[in-house]
Amino acid sequence: MMAILEPSVSLERLKGTPRELVALLGTAKSEAMHRSPGEDEWSPATVVAHLSDAELVYSVRIRMALTADRPYLAAFDENAWVNRFADLEVDPKESLNRWRALRDANLRVLESLEPGEWKLTGLHAERGELSVAHIADLLVQHDRAHLAQIRAGLADDS
Repeated sequence: MMAILEPSVSLERLKGTPRELVALLGTAKSEAMHRSPGEDEWSPATVVAHLSDAELVYSVRIRMALTADRPYLAAFDENAWVNRFADLEVDPKESLNRWRALRDANLRVLESLEPGEWKLTGLHAERGELSVAHIADLLVQHDRAHLAQIRAGLADDS
């Protein structure tokens, strides 16, 4: 298992994602945003909708771990969520705005933490015990993977 990032590093990376995402999406054409790069692959617009939904899930996980004694942290099937909810997101800018509001709220929570709070844990359905620091690290990894996916999807537009 890879070592998890120091909380201060996770926080800085999570703060940087909005700039990267806005830069990526700022010049993207609508057709490119809605085009799937391949069969069973998400379009960049779908990825942004997913980021917004995932931010909501991470938001709950962080808050549960901070306020309950080793709470259960539900897993979610991201493909099932995309299949059910992505078509409700007609405008990637709205998805981005929703993601940004959730990310800003999560950053406020993370910035407020005392050192000991980063060590509080919840019990994830698939991953087992996760500290708040580990949840933040997973969110950084999630950001990186999906930013790369958006980059790749938009790169086909050259």
